[in-house]
Amino acid sequence: MNILLLGGIGSGKSEALKILREEHFANIIEADKVAHFLYEKDRAGYTALRSVFGDIILDDKKNIDRKKLGDILYYDKEKLRLVNSIIHPLVYKEIKNRLLENRLNVVEQALMPDNKDIYDEIWYLHTDHEIRIGRLMLSRGLEKERIGQIIAKQPKESEFESIADKIIQNNGSRSELEKNIREALR
Repeated sequence: MNILLLGGIGSGKSEALKILREEHFANIIEADKVAHFLYEKDRAGYTALRSVFGDIILDDKKNIDRKKLGDILYYDKEKLRLVNSIIHPLVYKEIKNRLLENRLNVVEQALMPDNKDIYDEIWYLHTDHEIRIGRLMLSRGLEKERIGQIIAKQPKESEFESIADKIIQNNGSRSELEKNIREALR
């Protein structure tokens, strides 16, 4: 079974993945980590981004400097669209390669999926806005204003809910989340 787990920053996706890995023996695939893997020297993402930007996005060891790249993309929405059109298909292909047969596979990502055809179910991890803010202030030391900026750039709850097969509530304790995940897997 292949599940796509969606949720915004501070929703508790990391904790949900830990539960799925430890208690349900899921094969966990994190889309961000797949993208970072593809940015490594001589991988497909590295080659593609270097062909678009040249050496301006590289550090002194010729690795992609994600901060330099991020600074460019933050201010240039057209380049962001271009990079997404290049990287997203590569990430999708790599995720497909990492799915294990006859296993519970859980793919986590913060963005809306470009392709949904490899998933049996899409789960949205819902956490109330104020709880998310509190978690992020505590765990990452972020200011409330900065958290608001990050959340504003992510998909809206209604967007996640519109494609979700199941909505997993995560407003309480870890044991409540464990229970909600068990119920969703039934």
